[in-house]
Amino acid sequence: MSKKTLRAALEQALLRGAGMSAELCADLLMNAGEELQASLREDGDDALIALVAEDDAVAMLLIDKAGTHYRNEAALEQLRQMWRQHYAANVQTVLPLFVDDLHQGLVAVAGVQWVPSPPA
Repeated sequence: MSKKTLRAALEQALLRGAGMSAELCADLLMNAGEELQASLREDGDDALIALVAEDDAVAMLLIDKAGTHYRNEAALEQLRQMWRQHYAANVQTVLPLFVDDLHQGLVAVAGVQWVPSPPA
């Protein structure tokens, strides 16, 4: 897939609510779950997200510190909760990195930090 096609697929999934592929998640991401969890522990992030894309289909896995694995739409919802009102801006920041990794045939992976709630 071209970078332009990858970016469009990721934008559809991450920003516009397009459905994600359960099959792609099971086939490509769940097999790497233990390795991704080890990376999360090493890096000390609050969570780790991993994305794959194939033929315009996108799949996402989010693993939190407790070891909970969130898949696709559940992962997206968890990420939205973590990044709160900064979600769209943060996605736009990491999108080029994800596109580059995916274009090279890699799983796109990024550590995630909780964004604190603003004071009341």
